[in-house]
Amino acid sequence: MSGTPSVRCRGHILVFTIVLAGMPAAAVAQRDSAAVVRATLRGWEDDVRLAIFDRSGSFHGRFSDRGILQRFNDRLDPEYTIDQISFGFSLVEDYAWYGNRNGARWWAGSINHRFMVQRAEVGGGVALGETWRFNALLSQEATMQTDRALVRATVANTFGHGQVVAFATGFLNADKPEMDVELGASLRPGGGTLTVAVAALDLFSDIVYGVLEVPPVDADRALDYVQNPYTLRLAADLPLGRHGRMEAYGLYMLPTRLTATGQVDTVSSFAQDERYAYAGGLFEWTPTIKTALGVTATWVGADLDRSSLDESPSSDDFVLAERNTHVGLYAIQRLRARWLFESRVVREWRTETRTRPDTTIAEAIDYADRAWLGRATMTYQANSGFRGELGLDFALRDVVRDEDMPGSSQRGKHTRLRFDVGWYFGRTAMFVAGTNADLDRDSGGATGWFDGGHARFQVFW
Repeated sequence: MSGTPSVRCRGHILVFTIVLAGMPAAAVAQRDSAAVVRATLRGWEDDVRLAIFDRSGSFHGRFSDRGILQRFNDRLDPEYTIDQISFGFSLVEDYAWYGNRNGARWWAGSINHRFMVQRAEVGGGVALGETWRFNALLSQEATMQTDRALVRATVANTFGHGQVVAFATGFLNADKPEMDVELGASLRPGGGTLTVAVAALDLFSDIVYGVLEVPPVDADRALDYVQNPYTLRLAADLPLGRHGRMEAYGLYMLPTRLTATGQVDTVSSFAQDERYAYAGGLFEWTPTIKTALGVTATWVGADLDRSSLDESPSSDDFVLAERNTHVGLYAIQRLRARWLFESRVVREWRTETRTRPDTTIAEAIDYADRAWLGRATMTYQANSGFRGELGLDFALRDVVRDEDMPGSSQRGKHTRLRFDVGWYFGRTAMFVAGTNADLDRDSGGATGWFDGGHARFQVFW
């Protein structure tokens, strides 16, 4: 894989001790996560929401003609998709993370001989009297799609006999114009949670650029919002009868328009219209505390329409539409006290179209691919002690339109066995490290069966 995953804030993750972000009632009804086997879409919703709120955190930046989702990237090697599957947390681990207020977690994996990709989250919270609470979470990610490090700080107040939580969250970024503020409320009907929130993105951008002013040495373009970005977000985690539950998530950003005026002679000026939205849902059936069966569906849409403010068209003129769609099934079964089986299969569709008024400046694109993605794992875990995993991961991708898309080498049938060993510290901490065996023998070079290594840990306090 070519390129280096740059990191804006590397090395401070493990010394940062502040908690949970997003929906402050995000613990939802998940505090029993140690007793039952369950899954959640909270991780997906967290990722896509940060992609919209922190648009500059996309690998090529918010003003790139490659968009904010960064699926078709010439830096992605043939096994990048299956690497992401192998490196990440399991369904049960993800659910446990979102059911705890205080903790830290991290995963990383090797992508070539020198570099690895990684993600980390560290959080904690404190009570501020009987009804007030402060929560915060530091999120850091350095991959071939994202370069992000930001803090989400939440102040929440509980009232109505514990049935209503009002909250304010600040998305704190070192780049001042990028900071956001979200206000919302969570209701707790029947053991579930229903959240409604509105956010003002880039809240201080006009003040920084228009009032304080930013010199050309710090920014080659000055930004001015003609229509400011506001989002409406809905989230629900609700029980359905005795054995069912559902999660639903959605966000819509009102039509947004900004102008980027060049502050140096060699930089062009342009206007940009932005529209973002996502929706996702999960239905889960748990006939016993040892069994969970579920179906998930998600959709993400991102649209950019850019036009030059100069007299003649330039490479800044384009209309870009990105779409991601997933439909998946999963099954979790605790076979005995020390054995757990997890499996998930997802059907994925990805499209991207980019049109330009003058294709002699840069080509138009029309990308589309589809894939079957999956992961199955058998885990042995003592109550406190040795943990071992044997997994089968696969990513079977076909290109539907435009054979010359960047990263199109991801196409093909990639399968591997995953071997992980580690230690479990009685629901307080877990550490696992492992390696992969390439079943396709397509990793190249003299590595033979060896197909990279990875590690992850999760700690609660």
